[in-house]
Amino acid sequence: MFFTLLVLALALSNPVAATQTMSHEDAVHAFNYVVVITLENQGIADIINSSLAPFLNQLASSYSLATNYTGIEHPSLPNYLALVSGQSFSSWSKADCSPGPDCNAGNAPNLVDSLESRGLTWKAYMEDYPSNCGSQCSNGGCFLGDTATGTYVARHDPFVYFNDIVNNTDRCANIVRANSAGHGGPDDLFLSNLASPRTASNLMWLTPNLCDDMHDSCNGLNNQTDTGSCGSSSQCVPQGNSYLTHLVPSILTSNLFTHQKAALFITFDEGNGYCPIDGSSRDCVYAVWAGPAVKTSFKSSASFNHYSFLSTLETVWNLRPLTSNDANAQPMTQFFVVHHHPERGERFELRDNHGKSREHDHSRSAAPDE
Repeated sequence: MFFTLLVLALALSNPVAATQTMSHEDAVHAFNYVVVITLENQGIADIINSSLAPFLNQLASSYSLATNYTGIEHPSLPNYLALVSGQSFSSWSKADCSPGPDCNAGNAPNLVDSLESRGLTWKAYMEDYPSNCGSQCSNGGCFLGDTATGTYVARHDPFVYFNDIVNNTDRCANIVRANSAGHGGPDDLFLSNLASPRTASNLMWLTPNLCDDMHDSCNGLNNQTDTGSCGSSSQCVPQGNSYLTHLVPSILTSNLFTHQKAALFITFDEGNGYCPIDGSSRDCVYAVWAGPAVKTSFKSSASFNHYSFLSTLETVWNLRPLTSNDANAQPMTQFFVVHHHPERGERFELRDNHGKSREHDHSRSAAPDE
């Protein structure tokens, strides 16, 4: 069933894997929308060529796989922070602590700052995130608790560690629940926003709960029962693979992905300290790009890491680097097809976080179109 849905998604996507070299000008227009899904604690060797993850392998062979993509630190939190800020804050984040006075990035610049400075929109979807922050509210109304109605944990939600996000009401309103029912999928609230550019954001971050992200061993896709942390990949990978089998085809066949330049990025926060490409102790993890903006049946052994993801957004959307880490990281532009881009002076519409439309002119800006 999942193979049939993936074939349909491929048919609706760009059918030709571009072999042209992408110029800087092409890279600026590679995609307008990105969905990011970050999973947990599996190295690339735990996924690629594993019978436990048939869907993830089919997705990798159908679209674009980075075989030499590494995490930044251990454990989880430093990697999530690196993805959205260009630094890991390892002096405190390696404790995998919940947000608080001694566990936060303060006013450090972050991806949200960069996006909003360019007039781009964002939303962070969290499985099992509470609809009300109760007694654990930030000044802006973000939930700062470590657990919620199901198996949400703060350490997999990097946005709540930045003061200029958690103390801002509008920004807290962009951290939302992905699923209407507790304890896992379907992620209907997230998927409903893929129906139109008017309900989608340029960046859509999705954090699955501890069951669906392969962190814990669980029973069931809906109304899940968490039976504890994984003792081995066989206890957790099938759950995550099943979750993505149901979710990813719905993303790729959505109105947004079939009518817009959109890309899906799936990776893991960290692996097990092994990289099969060279047999080293580097922490290689699964990293796949998919969607109509992405090359099909493509594989690259170039060296990338979580800072490369951030560098990719900065290159495509003309954002300023946040740190020297992302400034020096190689962007992943080789994974995208070369599209026709608007001529200078051609106008298009962007929408802000409140749904208000604004026009942009390519003679003044290289920001994404809709």
